[in-house]
Amino acid sequence: MCGIAGFWRRSGLDHGDSRRVERMSSTLVHRGPDDFGYLLAGTDGHVSCGQNLIADFTPTLLLASRRLRILDLSPAGRQPISNESGDIFVVFNGAIHNYVELRSELQMLGHRFRSNTDTEVIVHAFEEWGESCAKRFNGMWAYAIWDSRRSRLICSRDRFGVKPLYVAWHGDTFYFASEAKAILAGGEVEPLPNWSFVHRYLTFNQCENGRDTAFKGITKVPAGSNVIVTASSCEVTTYWSYTDQSEEYDYQHAPSTFRELFRDALRIRLRSDVSVALLLSGGLDSSSIAVHAKDQAEIPHIHAFTAIFPDFYADESRYASIVANAVGMKIHHIEYDASRMLDDLDSLTWHLDAPPQRGQELARWQLLAAVSAHARVVLEGQGADELLAGYPDRYLAPYLATELEHLRPWNLTSSVPRLLRGWRELKRIQPSPTLWSRFIRVRAQAVRPLVSSDLGETMWLEPAVGPARFADPLTKALYRDHASGLLSELLHFGDGISMAHSVESRLPFLDHRLVEFAFGLPFDQKMRGAQGKFILRQAFANDLPAEILNRYHKIGFATPLASWMKQHLGQIQDLLGSQSARERGTFDRQGLADCLRRFERDGASVHQVFRSVALELWFRRFVDSSPSHN
Repeated sequence: MCGIAGFWRRSGLDHGDSRRVERMSSTLVHRGPDDFGYLLAGTDGHVSCGQNLIADFTPTLLLASRRLRILDLSPAGRQPISNESGDIFVVFNGAIHNYVELRSELQMLGHRFRSNTDTEVIVHAFEEWGESCAKRFNGMWAYAIWDSRRSRLICSRDRFGVKPLYVAWHGDTFYFASEAKAILAGGEVEPLPNWSFVHRYLTFNQCENGRDTAFKGITKVPAGSNVIVTASSCEVTTYWSYTDQSEEYDYQHAPSTFRELFRDALRIRLRSDVSVALLLSGGLDSSSIAVHAKDQAEIPHIHAFTAIFPDFYADESRYASIVANAVGMKIHHIEYDASRMLDDLDSLTWHLDAPPQRGQELARWQLLAAVSAHARVVLEGQGADELLAGYPDRYLAPYLATELEHLRPWNLTSSVPRLLRGWRELKRIQPSPTLWSRFIRVRAQAVRPLVSSDLGETMWLEPAVGPARFADPLTKALYRDHASGLLSELLHFGDGISMAHSVESRLPFLDHRLVEFAFGLPFDQKMRGAQGKFILRQAFANDLPAEILNRYHKIGFATPLASWMKQHLGQIQDLLGSQSARERGTFDRQGLADCLRRFERDGASVHQVFRSVALELWFRRFVDSSPSHN
């Protein structure tokens, strides 16, 4: 796990570029505190690779890496790493979990290795299979390969965008980095706000689509894509889609297939030369990881960490303790220290390159800080809810619509009871269900006064439509959340927070084989009646404690955000009423004052106030001050 950055001047030279790439690299030191390296390359074929930024030529391509040592802790793992002939180089952020199998295959094909890292596997895989090597990787990654033989730069991002890869153009210069702030640290791309992003953030609390960022002119490489840059072109190609089937899956025995795929996904994600921990909530997802990790010989001792909120309705520490005791894991209970909330929010904003959207980022911030004192790798259950319909309030309506579409005379005896159970649950959690489009309009009207009318209009981000084969309403809803929007948001802050604390987060439920298999299942294998994650419950019926297996009302990672913020009300009022906030003209002053009054009176509008504070901190961090200030 590392941080990467670089740029390629396709025309012209700048003798200050060595200092420029050094600043970019320094911005990412939290992602890789253990080691660093650079690649300098010229148009005439000259190359310098190492820790020295002094060369006897003027480079046009400069790459940087900051290393977090997880595999092969020796200096042999220092990046950039090259092939045997020294004409292909890679800088890499992430983890190729099937590197052991790929290494053996490549050795049989004649490739020689100098390290035991997954990074070196990428170089030789590219030699053997070109840019399509990404199809063979099981993992999470953002890498940049310099192919000096053909003068090409190939940037790649993993199938689901677990690892970020930001790109920007300044004239004819192509920039990339693991974080937007590293591009800004280059000093050429200005930290200008993307006003469309700002609008969506305040109006809809929806701004992620896997490509957009808070900065004008800086975008993300789409998940599952390669960007190929040459002296005269820039091409984006897609190497994976949700309809792919990387291997043949046994759908006739779906529960056992799911179980085998999950266990293998976990097995290869336990490969590490450093300590591994687990974020354990007591829900189905993290509990499944806990019970199946206990019999992995490679990692005999895994500590579990859980956030606790005493006397709060969403505290799940009891369930986390049940699982930890059942599998013999030591569990650490981390209670959020609200006295540090504004400092944490400021740090979060810096590390996310964007304002946070909800209270759970704060809890995760201190949770990952605790993890970092014990481990460099942490396992998480992220990605299962959007894959297997884990949010009843979000997926029950499309599920019921799908059941109605599939209703036939010959399946009445099975479908009607499921419809009734689902409808009763929907009425419990949504007493007056409304159409999604109506919800959007009502929500926009409710919070639009926060945005100054001087900033113009904004539009709701249209959700991804999805492949034609995802025709039923439930699968469409799952696809939208998994391919863009919700999961992109969760992955964004998950990566940012873990890497801020120099911890590598690994996500077994985002193994591409498991995702392909799940999207190939019938809709009622994911949700049935009022029961989400149906296939997971079937697959792990004999593994999970009964109290966990039979939990049907998902709470989610809710936090007592209003209580935390009330402790800082005076500071919040001063921050939002400051001269800089007024002069910037982002907020409608009356609308903001109304929100603050509602919040002070009874805690209402808490999320609108939270986002307003986070946005003001983002402006101060990135727009009002030097982008390299931390």
